[in-house]
Amino acid sequence: MRRLTVLACVCAGLAGCGGADGDESARSVTVPAGDTLRVVADEYSFDPRKVEVEGAGPLRIRLRNAGNLAHNLRLMRDGRDVGGTPTFPGGRTESGRVHLEPGDYELVCTVADHAELGMHGTLQVE
Repeated sequence: MRRLTVLACVCAGLAGCGGADGDESARSVTVPAGDTLRVVADEYSFDPRKVEVEGAGPLRIRLRNAGNLAHNLRLMRDGRDVGGTPTFPGGRTESGRVHLEPGDYELVCTVADHAELGMHGTLQVE
């Protein structure tokens, strides 16, 4: 009985872990303008989740879909889609090019409710 109680406590603790919106441990990267931003998508997260781009200009986005579901990575600014990758199935990698101006952008997967489930992040152009 004691083992069952310990197992239940461990499982309950693990259920509380994960990619919550307030997760400060999300990895961040800095990329120079004109370079390639490499992102991995999975159900339901992006890695990295925080991106800083040094300077305005072109940026290539390379998304590896490590999940089982179809995903994409789109950049949004002021509610407007400014570009990104196409939607594609798991196990593949696709790229897209965008031209960025200084400011703040949101990384989102626009497939179904994936963004609401945690597939979002931030990109800032200095």
